[in-house]
Amino acid sequence: MPKVIHILEELEDYASRLESQDGEILALQAAVDRIEFERLSHAQDRLRCEQEVLKLEQTWQAEAAEFKQIIHRLKDENMFLIRALDAAKVSDECPYGEVAETAGEEVRLMLRLKEVIDKQRIEIRALKRQLAQSSIDLDAIQQQANRLAKLNAVLRRKHGVSKRQAAQLAEDKSELETRLLAKEQLIQEMRDHVYRNSKNGSEQNALIDMATSTTFSLSASLISDSASSPTNEQVSQMSEEKLVRLLNTEGKMILDVPNSSRPRFTVDELRNALIERNELKSRIVEVEEELSVYNRAGDQDPPVQGPIDREPDEKLYFDQHRSSSGIQKFFKTLIDRLKN
Repeated sequence: MPKVIHILEELEDYASRLESQDGEILALQAAVDRIEFERLSHAQDRLRCEQEVLKLEQTWQAEAAEFKQIIHRLKDENMFLIRALDAAKVSDECPYGEVAETAGEEVRLMLRLKEVIDKQRIEIRALKRQLAQSSIDLDAIQQQANRLAKLNAVLRRKHGVSKRQAAQLAEDKSELETRLLAKEQLIQEMRDHVYRNSKNGSEQNALIDMATSTTFSLSASLISDSASSPTNEQVSQMSEEKLVRLLNTEGKMILDVPNSSRPRFTVDELRNALIERNELKSRIVEVEEELSVYNRAGDQDPPVQGPIDREPDEKLYFDQHRSSSGIQKFFKTLIDRLKN
């Protein structure tokens, strides 16, 4: 009896654990899908940012090359102006006509040079403004890339935590399978025990089957009919008081202290235990399928980088201290009634 109670308690405990694990696995799978989607979107954003930065660098290099060309051209023009000034100083010694003609040409040349310099100055200012704006955009893109990298690290850390929780669930599942195999062996031993007892005590089992198939409201006429039946000859020889006592054992456990080989449970209880065992096996199969899908989805993820927050104890360890289950209360009440 204590073994059966312990088995049923553990089966009920495992059923409740599997129900809670199903909810956690679904939540983890949804979280993994969301994290994977966010990771892909962040990767696309990062690639786009890198392409934009590369384009900005190429544009900046092209503008720098243009600025260098402009500087070289301005240097050449400056050298030309210096030579023109030197020529003007030398021309002071020339006749007045030649000086006037040379001065007119130099004035026209200076005006053209001034126009070119003003135009280039305007272009340089515009290019400087564009370069400053490009630098600001580049800094903003770099900051956004850093934020995306930090967010990606956080998501990887959370994904690692989810993978460890899935591994813990897999370990719990393997432990549950081991205990379930032990309980299957124990149930098989109980079946063999019931079968041997049914062979050794066929006469008592016939009386018990007849008592469990009748209701508590049988009358004396039913007793006389059972006495006239050829299959119930032994029941007709029993006293009415003994037959009523047998009928009152319907749906109850029979305690026989001297006979230690008598089973300590009813057929309905054994049937319920087997049904619950089959339900647990089906739950285990479902959990295995979900874990396999989850593991296949998370195998290709890169390793987690950076520190990982510690999970709370109520998620990592299972609480073994629980209140009495319904099965234990049922058997305690039943044993107290039989003792009274």
